Amino acid sequence: MYSFQNLVNKIQSAQPIDFGDLFNNSLDLFKKVWIQGLLLQLFSILIMLPFIISFYLPYIDIILENSSNGQMDTIALSQALVDEYGTSLVWVYLLLLGVSVVSSLLYLGFYKIIKEMDHGNQVSISDFFYFFKSSHIGKAFVFLLAYMGITIIAALLCVFPLIYAVVPLMFMLPVFVYNSHLSISEIIKIGFALGNKKWGITFLTLILNSILLYVIILVTCGLGSLFFSFFLYLPQYIIYKKVIGFGTPEPTFQEVDS
Repeated sequence: MYSFQNLVNKIQSAQPIDFGDLFNNSLDLFKKVWIQGLLLQLFSILIMLPFIISFYLPYIDIILENSSNGQMDTIALSQALVDEYGTSLVWVYLLLLGVSVVSSLLYLGFYKIIKEMDHGNQVSISDFFYFFKSSHIGKAFVFLLAYMGITIIAALLCVFPLIYAVVPLMFMLPVFVYNSHLSISEIIKIGFALGNKKWGITFLTLILNSILLYVIILVTCGLGSLFFSFFLYLPQYIIYKKVIGFGTPEPTFQEVDS
């Protein structure tokens, strides 16, 4: 594991990355981890499903109750929504926060899996839940709260700060996963340092891959999102690997936990 200063030095001395190589490396990695990526999407759907059902079923009933002769009474609908959700809106946001945290913990586990498979190690489904363990979940929860806080602040400052912050935020996830020995503030600093250093190529890759994903989703009538959505997370891993790397091979997660 690298110290904070070693990470800063590696980022400062990083060489340019070719876009073609980045895309090809991401595609090669996709071929290795596409099954795990599919499982990630399915797990995320299963986590979100109870929330979606509990929130939207009453909403549908309210719409039906406030519609007559094919005409929707918008005033009555608005009042009904306030009556239904107004008093419990805080709990809805808290539930949504909880679901987001759980889903994000899965993505942190996915980055662990990416590294293991890239190094030719065996993985299991339990590796998705690596950060759910009592020894890791506390720090991961604090990190995700800080991550969401930065996102909210950037969004409140309007569009341009959010556009800038999205790249460092993307790097904060792998930085945390591969350097969990650092403090939260150090992880945030490294994420922003790496994001600033490779902002241009990362943002360009994000835009092009998002357009590619959008086309795939259209062509496959939405089914392609299950198989290709996680592809957006692979370039960050490749850039992290090229800029910082992993040094001496570490023992597998099973060995660490034993």
